[in-house]
Amino acid sequence: MAEPQGLGSQMIFDELDFSKLPAGREAALVEYVRALSQEYALKVQNDRRAYADQNGNYEGSFEPERSFVTAILAFLDEYGIESDIPNIAELSNSDFSAHFGIFKSKVEYLVVRFSLRQRRIESGTIGTLISIESTYKGEIGKLLDTIRKIVNQEVQDVKKRDNILGKIASLQSEVDRDQTTVDAVFGRMLDLTRVIGQSANNLAPLMDQLERLKKLIWDRTERVEQLPKPDRPKLITKDEEREPPTSDDDIPF
Repeated sequence: MAEPQGLGSQMIFDELDFSKLPAGREAALVEYVRALSQEYALKVQNDRRAYADQNGNYEGSFEPERSFVTAILAFLDEYGIESDIPNIAELSNSDFSAHFGIFKSKVEYLVVRFSLRQRRIESGTIGTLISIESTYKGEIGKLLDTIRKIVNQEVQDVKKRDNILGKIASLQSEVDRDQTTVDAVFGRMLDLTRVIGQSANNLAPLMDQLERLKKLIWDRTERVEQLPKPDRPKLITKDEEREPPTSDDDIPF
């Protein structure tokens, strides 16, 4: 049977362009697997058509799947991502077929986990959990009100003023939460400081209030300890339930 074009010793994903992957390794993995999976699906279709016998039985060597495995492992090694994903690329056809589904599930777990983490980073809900003492939230609110008044007086440009007021509201919403994160609070603090520096001419009174605000938030914030992750039970197969004999006395002959 003739070997289909694009399969064989040449990596079937060579034509993909990975030059624009995100800089972060977790985000890069998500995009990398997405691009691989699209090409992989096409290669599998071609492979199954090329290596099917008259009865429709597959007689190939799972070349698209093996290349998929190799490409994933190469990424994990190059980017230094630790995982329990094994190298199954050189298993025999029967063993490879039995293990590939598990391999792919482990990859999908990483992709979903990293995708969720990226969304949490973007929304500001990931990081060290903190709680601002409730008795000081009112004082923080008063400082933010003072900053609003100064902005309304000093910033004449409507767009710039609205931009600053929006950043103040964003910071206020984080302060008002029962729990937030270091990244969320101080990220919004940095955003507010930056837009004030870019938009206000008379910075002295605003920067003085911002410094008081930073100190108040920093001094009156407590870290919230997270609950430990529960141990996930492992499914026991029938073979694992039958323990082998541990001594000669246990052998029934």
